Amino acid sequence: MDALLTRLRRLLPGTEAADDLLLELLTQAQALILGYTGRHTMPQALTDAWLRLAVVLYNRLGTEGESWRHEGGLMIRFSEFPPMLLHQLRAWRVGRIP
Repeated sequence: MDALLTRLRRLLPGTEAADDLLLELLTQAQALILGYTGRHTMPQALTDAWLRLAVVLYNRLGTEGESWRHEGGLMIRFSEFPPMLLHQLRAWRVGRIP
């Protein structure tokens, strides 16, 4: 986890976020990915997606619960997963037969 924390710090230049916050974001990102893919353990191949999702969660701090925001003529829409992340995660979903 220390290596992931170091990489996450490199992806967030100029921020002085506490390690506790970054570890929590990594934990939340992992839970979202595992829930979406239906897996119990994180595949090594999804480490980059895990880090990117942690960055997305960091950048969305303070906008929890919002689906869109309009400020000064600028309209911002939020989605649960960015499309590029969904594209990468879809290949790792576990198929299930009811």
